[in-house]
Amino acid sequence: MVSLLIINPNSSESVTQGLQETLVPPPGTQLHFYTAPPEGPPAINDVTTGVASAQACAVDIVHKGLINQYDGFLVCCFSDHALTHVLREKTTKPVVGILESAVAHALFVGQRFGIITTGTGYKYIHYAEVRNFLGATSDRFAGLVTTGLGVVELREGDQKRIEAKVKESSAKIAEQGADVILLGCAGMAGMEGLVKKGVEEAGLPPVRVIDGAKAGVEFLAGLARLG
Repeated sequence: MVSLLIINPNSSESVTQGLQETLVPPPGTQLHFYTAPPEGPPAINDVTTGVASAQACAVDIVHKGLINQYDGFLVCCFSDHALTHVLREKTTKPVVGILESAVAHALFVGQRFGIITTGTGYKYIHYAEVRNFLGATSDRFAGLVTTGLGVVELREGDQKRIEAKVKESSAKIAEQGADVILLGCAGMAGMEGLVKKGVEEAGLPPVRVIDGAKAGVEFLAGLARLG
């Protein structure tokens, strides 16, 4: 039995709960969930909170000996999160981030992918992160649209506002040529149907929707089985 640790690197339990509700373990796999300790930021909106969350989680995970308890680790922040690299320094077991999982999945199933994400703080950094993962600038990346919603707001905010913003952003990125849309935040877990509805209501062709956490679980399980 492969045992995977699903890491929410912010300290908001509602985000972890959303992951627990939507992630299904592949056959022969157990999922265990981790939330950043209270001293970590409640949301990751920029480089500052990204680094702070990595520091808080790394110290806690190493101190608790979790590195030795699991066969693989999924870092559920849609960025090139520093914790991914820290854990890779601490273990030879597979460590995967949800941005790279989502992009890899998208390349297999569509022609052009786009991202919808939260806030505005990470927008231009995401462009660099996608380019770095692909190894070059690519026409297959249709771009990124921000919803203006906060990470915690996605799980705890006004549902009508959330639905309107997600649908509006989904239509915008589809208009930019994306036939695959990536959910650019762990807090968007379970919103695939809402994205498809936004595109449909705008009168645009159907799109595929990818949750990087779901893709990450599948990739990670396979990597862990391979050893």
